[in-house]
Parts: sequence; C-alpha cells; structure tokens
Amino acid sequence: MYRIRVRSKGKPAPIYAVLLILMLMTLVWLGSRPSPSAPGRPSARPHARSGSTAASSQPYLPAAVIPRSAPSRLPFTLGEPSGILWNLNTHQLLWALHPHLQGGLASTTKLMTFNLAYHRLSLPQVVTIGLQAAATPGSDIFMQAGEHYTVRQLLYALLMASANNASVALAEAADHHTARFVQLMNRTARRLGMSQTHYADPDGLSPASYGTAWDLSIIVQQDMQIPLFRRIVDTRVTSLPHNPVVSNLNGLLRLDPSVIGVKTGWTTASGFSVIFAARRTVDGHPVTLLGILMHGQDGFRPVYSDAEKLLNWGFSQVQHSLARSPSQTARPVVHGTGSGHT
Repeated sequence: MYRIRVRSKGKPAPIYAVLLILMLMTLVWLGSRPSPSAPGRPSARPHARSGSTAASSQPYLPAAVIPRSAPSRLPFTLGEPSGILWNLNTHQLLWALHPHLQGGLASTTKLMTFNLAYHRLSLPQVVTIGLQAAATPGSDIFMQAGEHYTVRQLLYALLMASANNASVALAEAADHHTARFVQLMNRTARRLGMSQTHYADPDGLSPASYGTAWDLSIIVQQDMQIPLFRRIVDTRVTSLPHNPVVSNLNGLLRLDPSVIGVKTGWTTASGFSVIFAARRTVDGHPVTLLGILMHGQDGFRPVYSDAEKLLNWGFSQVQHSLARSPSQTARPVVHGTGSGHT
C-alpha cells in the first residue's frame, strides 16, 4: 500500500504543487473554450429571444445558419403589432417586428393539432364522431354524433374550414381524451423549441392558449414538410361527407395566385392573425417566402392587404440580393402544391 506523506513544517509536498498548477491550467483552458451558444455554433433550437439574430435548425430548411440582422422597419406601415417574414430557400430572416410578443393563438392552434393527428393516426382510419366533438361551437363543418369521417377528411375540414368540431374529433381519435391530447401538444411544443407557447385546447377557442409569431414559424415549417399539409392549405374548394361545398377560409388564396397557404385565426381576444406562404419566380429561381402577421384589430381584409405588401417587399429584397450575388442561386424548398382531393 502506498502512503502519501505530509511534511511536518506545513509546506505542501512537491507533487501537491504540481497538481495544483495542473488544475489551474485546466480551469484556464476550460474557460477559454467557446460556449455552445457562441457565434459559429448555433443553437439546435430556434428559441432565442432576439428575432433578428436567432436561427432555426428545423430540417425543413436547407441552410440552417444564423441569419443576418433583419429590419423591423418597412417603407410602409402595417396595422399588426407582431410579425415575421422568412426566405425559406436560404433561411434568411427578412423582417421581424416584436416576433416574441405573446398573444392569443385562435385557430392557428390547429397547426399543432394537424401535426400530431397526422403522425398518430392513419389517413384511411374511420372516426366516429362523439358527443363532445359534435357539440363544439364556433367554426365547423356539419357533423352529428355517430357519423363517420376518415382522418383525411377531418384534416381537410380542420385546415380549410378551420372546423373546431374536427379538431376535437381528431384529438379524441388520437389520444381518446382531449386533455391528454393537449398535454401532448405542449410536450411537442417544448421539444420543438416553442418555449413561449402554451396550448389549452386543440381548436384555439380557449383564451388560455397563447404563443408568438416566432413559435408559429417553427410549427408551420414542420407542417410544410408534409405533402398532404401543403396540398390541403393550397386547396380552394373541396367536398366532404354531408358537406358538398367546403371553401378555404384563407382569403389570400383568392387574392394572390402566388399564395400557397397557410392558415387564418381569429377570436375576440386574439384579434385577426394570418400565416401565409407564397412562391414566385425571381430571376429564374423559384423562391418561397413564409410570413406571419398577428393580432390585427380591424378584420381580415386589412391583414390580407398588409400580407400582400409584405410579400411584395420581401420578394423585391430577394431580387436585390440575387442581383448583388448572382452566383448564389436560390434553391426550391416546397414542392407539390396542387389542389387536393379527399
């Protein structure tokens, strides 16, 4: 057995001095290493507080890098207190205004409902409508307890008609009880980095649900990876059982042929919000922009008008950027946005 001797005069043994020096050198070396959030090592989740400098590493985007500082001022006025605009081809944040301002989600809640129902249920699966779903108020399609719809049909109703009863029917089918489904919604939000979002129901009626434009841009980019989602939100009119004509509530689809979705939301508490995506050809390159405007107070028409102004400005910025750097071609991201069928 080895023994360590200590000198009686109170002075440390030479080996202790060497160990002390090595420990100090190690601490200095560790302190000089860059932290995981330092420049050049972007965070794996886009939940930074500053919308102008944070980055997303969502797999939907081809170039997950920290974007350059995005302007909050525009050459025109907007009537909404919060918004964001992304170039999905390059993952550049083109514009942001209070992107972390929390407020009511209204029917934009259904973006998470779609995502979970799509991944947990089979599209041909037949769902029997329960009493709770049939009695859900607000926007809906015609359905009665005991009737049957496929999951695919309910997803069309969810996104096109923003049907609250379809939301509840899907939640019950996916997790047997809406409360457990809502818990799953919140767990998924945390996993995706939606740190400023809380869901209280699957349809958006509850004023206890809240979120931000930044967080909504995370879930909508997740959904846009799904071909069926892109097909549904780009469908103007379809038919469903007991509902021969179901029109898409997104008025932008009828105002701008370049718009390919995505979702509207309104309650008295949350105001009027629109999530919109559009694809245009810029100098021979297909470019897709994603924008969000939240909490307008004067109806959907002014929000649609502001969305159009924001899209035109955004595409002009992309054109200027391509003109300055012609060698950097934009890569298409979203495919297959034709009209959908049930």
